[in-house]
Amino acid sequence: MFEKLERKMVNALLFLDLFKMKTKIPKDFTKVMELQNKRVQKLVKKAYKIPFYRKRFDEAGVKPSDIRTGDDLAKLPLLTKDELRAWMNEEAKKKKYDSWYHDTTSGSSGVPLMLLVSPKEKAYNMANWFRVMMVAGYNPFFGKTMSRKSAHSISGGHDTFLQRFGILRRGFVAQYDPEPEIVKQINAYKPDFLYMNKSEFMRICLYCKQNKVKLAKPKYYCPTGEKIDDTARKLFREILGPGIIDSYGTAETGAAMVRLFSSKEYVVHNDSFVVNIYDEKNQPASEGNIVVTPLYKTDLPLINYAIGDRGTCEVRNGVRFITSVQGRMNDFFRYETGEVTTFFEIAPIIAHYDDVFQIRFIQEDWHKIHIQCVQNKELSTKSLPEIEKDLTEKLNAKFKHPFEIEYEWMDSIPPDPNGKLRMIVCKVGE
Repeated sequence: MFEKLERKMVNALLFLDLFKMKTKIPKDFTKVMELQNKRVQKLVKKAYKIPFYRKRFDEAGVKPSDIRTGDDLAKLPLLTKDELRAWMNEEAKKKKYDSWYHDTTSGSSGVPLMLLVSPKEKAYNMANWFRVMMVAGYNPFFGKTMSRKSAHSISGGHDTFLQRFGILRRGFVAQYDPEPEIVKQINAYKPDFLYMNKSEFMRICLYCKQNKVKLAKPKYYCPTGEKIDDTARKLFREILGPGIIDSYGTAETGAAMVRLFSSKEYVVHNDSFVVNIYDEKNQPASEGNIVVTPLYKTDLPLINYAIGDRGTCEVRNGVRFITSVQGRMNDFFRYETGEVTTFFEIAPIIAHYDDVFQIRFIQEDWHKIHIQCVQNKELSTKSLPEIEKDLTEKLNAKFKHPFEIEYEWMDSIPPDPNGKLRMIVCKVGE
């Protein structure tokens, strides 16, 4: 009813939401978890009034009163991307959503997904991103932020009334420009906070390392869109400094948790999200599938949304901490037999292979894999033919059936058209 007005007031709503958010990681999570439980109960009551969810509740034999905590969400089924896509496409036909945002994901895991977002939930999601910065110690109001250009980007500097007074200053870097030009843009603006896709950071940092070029070190920087592996983390810290912020979430959910600087684990924004780990039977586990429920999304909820990644966790004093994010579950190699080899089966080889900085696998057909590689010239003592021979032997020892493997050596691996970089691109059997 009030969506048109809320859309005009989205920035004001953003600041109201941010004012109420927890912007520091608490030492005692008791009150935060009490708030989480209240919001879980509110969410399921509202969801049960929506036909899509009432059917899911009833089929599971669950009533809203059965859900009291984030752990109780395991009583409900997972929400898959395909189910969400079908539901959103059906809802979008209704006139009442004309004033809502019709956001679209990048499609990095398949077909892009259209998501209906109410103006007040859009404001909360934006405020939550500011919260990520503030949890790390950055002040987004008085610091200088720099990000990749998007379709909605404007030029940085003093463009608005507030920016003339040093408030909410924001610059943009043309992420598809040649590396020297990108370095020039960053060094000229000297941002306090820099964020781009992880693959874009990788390209720039590799260029600086290989050419001994100095890049302005921001106080904080956040590689987005993809999992940050240990090799990338080490490179980023070398080129950009210690201020790395690893924010985890999706376009659908928003930023659900954060890993700061040298920390080994992710802390969930428990006032706004429930992040669970489920095993193959969709029961709580210490290792398995990452499942996210945004508690602020009560208009068209995402309950038990299956991200598509695997992870591990520890529960301490009733609070779940995510200790690792292992990457997408659909990253696998296919065989004519119907068998597959997952990325997790070969991941230990890649993680401990010091001769290679960056790698991507492209399965061309049932019998052939094309591998794009960036050599770690600082640590590698082997020639390229020696690396190819050694790596081929190690990989084929893990594959269920050996592949013919060809290599393409590069200075950096270019991202996909959406700006991200898929580790495995399988062109057969889908």
